[in-house]
Amino acid sequence: MPRLLACIDDGEMAKAVSAQALAIACSLGMEVTFARVIDAPGQFASPADPIEWQLRRRTQQEDLRRFSGQEEGQVITNRVLLAGTPADELSDWALDHGATLLATGRRRFEDGRGMGSTAQSLLERGEHSLLIVPPGQPRKGPYRRIMVPIDGSGRGDAVLPVARRIARTHGADLMLIHIVPPTEILETVNAPQLHRLSNELDEQKRRHGKNHLEELRSRSIEDGLEVETILRGPGDPRSMLRDAAISEDVDLIVMASHGTTGLSDVACGSVTKYLAEHAPAPLLIVRPNLRCSFGPKEKNCRNPSVFRFDE
Repeated sequence: MPRLLACIDDGEMAKAVSAQALAIACSLGMEVTFARVIDAPGQFASPADPIEWQLRRRTQQEDLRRFSGQEEGQVITNRVLLAGTPADELSDWALDHGATLLATGRRRFEDGRGMGSTAQSLLERGEHSLLIVPPGQPRKGPYRRIMVPIDGSGRGDAVLPVARRIARTHGADLMLIHIVPPTEILETVNAPQLHRLSNELDEQKRRHGKNHLEELRSRSIEDGLEVETILRGPGDPRSMLRDAAISEDVDLIVMASHGTTGLSDVACGSVTKYLAEHAPAPLLIVRPNLRCSFGPKEKNCRNPSVFRFDE
């Protein structure tokens, strides 16, 4: 069975990450392994007390138990305790055990941006699909609105089956959004021609974006979903997508790791990276190697208890 590896620390983000991991796993037919990473003996300059380290290890194992063995009827869960550098241990374990989706929390910074060293390192490795959960409490019910940025690329469109599956099992509405990128014109063109040409190109891109959204909307409606399309811009896709996620009160964002540029020498595109740091809702970054179980029988993930831990 496909596996999701959820990084659970001993801080306030643990419940939020576990709740979102279960919500996604329920939709995509995945089992969840809750992982916690502790310092390895002798990892730092001062030698570790072996008895103290064993006691800490046992305490962490006991704490992990509350994240596994729950809701077995919906999602198979288990746990693993690792020792070492978090990003290295999580990535290596995922590769060794066939986990193609990792879930981790995003730290809260005073300036409102950033992810923390573990999430940042996992994103830069580019080895796995990632579910990045922003600071905050887990939702008390299933997803209601799922946003899918569409940039017209094949990779961007390829995430739709994943988004549709999540929307179906949660009974959520799907919101397809396209941001028209700004037109770049050479300054050698004189001002009147520049203005006219820029407007013509913007209008052409808007028509193309609208037609593409409607085509994808038709396919999704045939799948029995409530689908809304939004066209905005011209403007910076990064900030406009973040603003749209806030104004539209979305519960989840699903997008590809790369968009129209699809540069193979970078772990993810600039828009994806920006949203990984700034998105107000959980961000599911889908890579081509993501493994899901799209069987004929779907689970119902609309019960809030499926992915919410009580205090």
